[in-house]
Parts: sequence; C-alpha cells; structure tokens
Amino acid sequence: MHLNFIRWVDKTFSSIIVRFLYLIWLAVGHRQLETPPSFAAVKKVLIIKFFGSGSILLASPAIYKIKECHPNAEVSIFTLSENKETCSLLSAIDNIYYLDLKRFFPFLFNYLKIIREIRNKHYDVVLDLEFITNFSALTTLLLSFSSKPPATIGFSSHFIWRNKVYSMAIPFDHSRHITEIFKKLFSPLTNKFFEVDFKDSKKDLISTARQSPLTTNLLESNSGRNKIVCVNINAGKLCHLRRWPQENYAELIFSLHNRFEIQTVLIGGRDDINYVEEFSKKLPNKIDIYNFCGKLSIKELVGLFSKSHLLITNDSGPLHIANIIDLPTVSFFGPETPRLYGPRGPKHKVFYDDTFCSPCINIYNSKKSDCSDNICLKKINPQTVIQAIETNKFLQ
Repeated sequence: MHLNFIRWVDKTFSSIIVRFLYLIWLAVGHRQLETPPSFAAVKKVLIIKFFGSGSILLASPAIYKIKECHPNAEVSIFTLSENKETCSLLSAIDNIYYLDLKRFFPFLFNYLKIIREIRNKHYDVVLDLEFITNFSALTTLLLSFSSKPPATIGFSSHFIWRNKVYSMAIPFDHSRHITEIFKKLFSPLTNKFFEVDFKDSKKDLISTARQSPLTTNLLESNSGRNKIVCVNINAGKLCHLRRWPQENYAELIFSLHNRFEIQTVLIGGRDDINYVEEFSKKLPNKIDIYNFCGKLSIKELVGLFSKSHLLITNDSGPLHIANIIDLPTVSFFGPETPRLYGPRGPKHKVFYDDTFCSPCINIYNSKKSDCSDNICLKKINPQTVIQAIETNKFLQ
C-alpha cells in the first residue's frame, strides 16, 4: 500500500472507527483509570511502533532501561515487516510481531490475527510510541478489550477523546530531543532520571554486524590506503523533500576526492536503487565509486560502517545507526528539525539553514508537507560543507 494512502486511511477512517470502539468500550464498563497504575510487578510489556526504524533505534536506550528495572519482564514490539531486522538487533526485545503493508486484505487478516494473539498473552503494559496516529490508538483500544486490560501509555494530542484511550497520556515535548521524549514516555516504567545512553544498543549492533562480500572486496582492494566515506543521498520512502540536491552531493564528492585520499561508497535501500544509479552517472568517470545501494542488509550496513571513517547523509535511518556506533557524520536537515532527530556530540556536524518555512513536517500533519521546493536544503552550500569537514578533521 502506498504511504499517502495509509495516511489518508488513518486520518479518515481510523479516526471514525476508534471513536466508535471507544463508545463501545465505555458501554461495556471500561473506564479511564482515575489514578496512575502501579508498575511494581511488570512481567509483560508490549511496545507499538509501526513507522520508522530509526525511531526504534532512538528509543532503544529506554527499552534497555525497562530490562534493567524489570529484569524478568518479557518485552515485545508490534511493528512493520520493514523494521523486523532492525528490531532483531536489539537484545532487549524478546518478541517481534510484524505486519506487511504490501496488500490490504492480507494486511487486515494478519492484523486481526496478531491482535488476538497479543490479547491472549495478557500484557501488563502497552506503550504506544507512535506520534498520535489514529491507527496506533485503535490498536491500543482493541488490546484493551479484555477481562484484564493492560495499562496503556501513549502521547497526548489535541484530540481529547484520543487521550482517553490511554491510562496515561504523556505530552510530546517539542523542546526536547526525541530520545528525551521517549525517555519521558517510558518514565512510568523506569526511573525518570535515567541518562540516555546508547552503550547497550552499540554493543548489540556491533556484535551482530557482519561483513558482506562487497565490503570484504572493498577492504582488500583499498588495503587501508584511503579513508572510506559512505554517502547516503536518500531519505526513505516518499521523503524526497529531505534530499539534499544531487548536484550538491556530486560537487561535494568531487571536491573531497581532490582534497583527500578517500574511497566513496554509495548506500541506500532497494527503493533507492534507481535514484542512486541516476546520481552515479553525474559523477566524473575518473572518480572510483562503489555502489552498494540495495545490496546490504542492516547487519551488513553496520559492518560497513564499522570499517568506515565518515558518513555523509540526509536525515534518515543510516544516520541514527552511525550515531549509535560512533561513526562521525555530516548530515543535512531542513523539512525536519535537528533539535528532534539530529545526532549530538563532537563527532557529528549537522547542517540546518533554519529557513523561514522550516521545519514544515511534524507529528500534527503526519509528516506530510505540500512543499514543492525544498529551499531549506538547497541553500546549504557544498563548499561550506567541505570547509566544515576540513575544520572538524573528519578525514585526517
């Protein structure tokens, strides 16, 4: 199913269905808890996060904290099939329920099957990490139709009726980084004063990484002579607004080859293959480029990053992987603000022009913008980026 179609269904139909089910839920005797539930003896926790493998990684410190506070608890996640491999890298997640969005009726059948399976397992707590989508609220409500309904936690919204679906509705605090926002959502289950730390996530990612034959050949042919620079010119499905222009990437790569001894590797998912192949034709023939787009699994991408020296990328999933394993990055933000999703620390250089119309995507418009000219990214000059790479000594 097309992502725009999914957004339309969520806005149009899921809202109606969840309101109707909420009335039934009240009619059969359920009520919103008047006092916060007790989380002293939590044995089963379900996390709902359908969209964004990068967001799952950014929530991972809080997920590991659940295991630390409740060592005997079983932690499961309900997500999409495209996030399954990412979730499998995190040892704090014991079970993965996943949906495939390719076809509607198989999706619906599998969704209802999983809902029944989850309800039969009688989870103590359900944590909805989605950013006020109606579909996740509907899922939470369906799981609450039980003789022993779970305590439910989700983000509050401007829809008062939606907030009543949850036992606890947590504000989405835009003044904080997304890792801190997730920390706040998880805080009823954990110590709210815990520090966000990716050490456990990094350990799991590195331990499960593997080298693909492509990476092995690259390392053998390079023999340590050149610095390996990974370049991600993509930004995921239907996120073309987050792409720094191809001509800017081409100028940057050409200048870096002239100034440093580097080996450039193009990365991306299977949906990005045509876009990356189109871009590679714009590069001078004298520049030796390795195109690994669509050819690496997540584990193999981590393996490549572990041998690389720098990642240059748009706001996307690979940026968060690099951040977790301490690979230095140069990243470009515009439609989305780096205050929410940008990597933090001296190893990362974030470019954000803060144009008058930026950011134009947020949780309240389902991260969909009508913008047809992403000047917020086009205004970032390649020469400014090169100077920053030199100043920060990323390739020395």
